[in-house]
Amino acid sequence: MKKGLLIIIMMLLLGGCWDEAQYKDVTIVPVMGIEKDGEEIKTIFSFPTFENGMINYSTSEGKGFSTWNARYDANQRTMEALNLAHLEVLLVSDNLAKKDIYEPLDMFFRTPKNRITSYIAIIEGDMEQYFNLPEDVNTDVADFYPELLHTAVLYTFVAENTLGETAKILREESMDLSLPYMTLNEKGIPTVEGIALFSNYKFTGKTLRKEESIAANIMKDNLGKHTYLTYKWRQKESPITIEIISVHRKIKITHDKIDLNYVIDIGVDEFPKNGLYKNDMRRETENFLSDEMKRDFNKVIQKTQEAKSDIFGFGRRVHAFHSELWERGDWQETYATFPIEVDVKVRMKRTNILD
Repeated sequence: MKKGLLIIIMMLLLGGCWDEAQYKDVTIVPVMGIEKDGEEIKTIFSFPTFENGMINYSTSEGKGFSTWNARYDANQRTMEALNLAHLEVLLVSDNLAKKDIYEPLDMFFRTPKNRITSYIAIIEGDMEQYFNLPEDVNTDVADFYPELLHTAVLYTFVAENTLGETAKILREESMDLSLPYMTLNEKGIPTVEGIALFSNYKFTGKTLRKEESIAANIMKDNLGKHTYLTYKWRQKESPITIEIISVHRKIKITHDKIDLNYVIDIGVDEFPKNGLYKNDMRRETENFLSDEMKRDFNKVIQKTQEAKSDIFGFGRRVHAFHSELWERGDWQETYATFPIEVDVKVRMKRTNILD
């Protein structure tokens, strides 16, 4: 009895977590940036500091021959160790992504403490500018970037790209990566401009604009909570804004082409000309939208083929079911010239609360 009681007491005293880290010994990093600086890697870390009861954000920079080495260098310039367990956003410069994006990301997948559900985005230009937000932005980087990217996902500007999802795609030969692409507007405020297209491990330097990015996500049936498209119907001298309700797609792959067939259910959110309660007008509108969306989809296909970037994952089906086609050579090279035909049918499900 006494022996059992002693064991219980010892278990309570010795209980703990093997990877416990005291917050007094570390500083939490919510946003991190990586860029190429000559032959070295440069890292920037944003972390909170406390002064006079107020929370402010400071930055620490480091350089090295690898991401880990640059982080170690930055650690020597802070009072506590930089901890990435709560990292929310990782920004990668376009000049670094054009080399080989996996190499600078490798360290994030080696340590169990690292968070791989963080957002990742490609930025254009100097990284420091993205950590020094202008006064017009009434918040700090720790809040700004997670909210900016969350909104972009919510409205289907980009897919929900995390470090974990990025790692999965980078390990595949049959699908290429696409990541949010950010630039600075005329006021120096970071904005999501669309998506960066990758071929194998490298950023191609080619991007899809925001409208094209939305179309690409519709094609992948990867919708956010809200998906809107606006067209100018010149014949009717009227704008028309639609919301995508659902996407039904069929993919047929043969040895000589890919057929993509889409049936897309939509609601009409704006159409000043009205008259959609009339069958003729309804059919005419559906035909107009079908043609416009088909044109948009073909533009996206053309751009991704020019970039040799199969962001749709057609290669997965080819690899699984069409070995002869897969064995023609590098899939990205095959995809670049492979015939792809698109057909779109729009069905109007919601028009007007008065109809």
